[in-house]
Amino acid sequence: MTTLGQQLSSKTKPGAGVYLRAFFLLLAVLPVAGGLAYGLAYSFGLAGALSTGFTLQHWQQVWSSGALLHSLAYSLYIGLVAISIATAAALFLALYFQKSLRSGSLSYFLYLPLTIPAMVMGFLVFQLFTKSGLVSRVVYQSGWISDLQQFPSLVHDTLSFGIILAHVLMAVPFLTLLFHAIYREQNLEPLQEVSANLGAGKSYFVRHIAIPTLLKTAAPNLLLYFIFILGSYEIPLLIGSQQHQMVSVLAVQKFQRFNLLDIPQGYAISVAFTLFVLLLLSISFKKLQRHA
Repeated sequence: MTTLGQQLSSKTKPGAGVYLRAFFLLLAVLPVAGGLAYGLAYSFGLAGALSTGFTLQHWQQVWSSGALLHSLAYSLYIGLVAISIATAAALFLALYFQKSLRSGSLSYFLYLPLTIPAMVMGFLVFQLFTKSGLVSRVVYQSGWISDLQQFPSLVHDTLSFGIILAHVLMAVPFLTLLFHAIYREQNLEPLQEVSANLGAGKSYFVRHIAIPTLLKTAAPNLLLYFIFILGSYEIPLLIGSQQHQMVSVLAVQKFQRFNLLDIPQGYAISVAFTLFVLLLLSISFKKLQRHA
């Protein structure tokens, strides 16, 4: 009976795999492809209430204005700075607070920021770091400044300090737990003991063994989180500057304007950003596979 059951299960596995792939395509790929196709049709004037036939006018307006390239460069700046700071902080916590991450209070404290949505995190940063926020009032009461207006602009600023800080606060707990899990899976603690027996100090182990191993293993996750920051909407909407806009905010503003002629431009921006992200993912994952 056991042999017969094994034979039946072995025969049904290939068919089950086909059905699972088809189910995945229906749930994941088709909605994205359908939305991308509709966005392309709308941006080319083939869909929508004001469609008049195929035209490149909306794409020409998007490229000639320069808003998309400026917004994309601004989004890349925020994404790179935020993920770099968060990665450095998470590596420091994962490498130098191993005991606290295993059984100390830090192992529980890190889960709290993971429960905070992006909109709430943006609101917290706004309440803390505006000129009338909690931090400015503490600094004022401490006598470091004589007026609240002397407090530096950390929200709605040109350098996007508030946006970067909000994303760092959200990313550090996740990346710390990720690096801690990789540290244990890769058995880096026994390797540290071996390197110490061979005369290598902890700094040498951290720089030449631990950090390269953690970054190489976590590279796909870091890339995906970077893409998540690129496409973020709530945080830059709440605490972003009016002079600079991330791609998602720029596209949504096109959709929400009263001028219906701006809607095709919003679809063009969304499609261009989607294609950019897909190209970035394909190139990055190919490079990661080569170095795997």
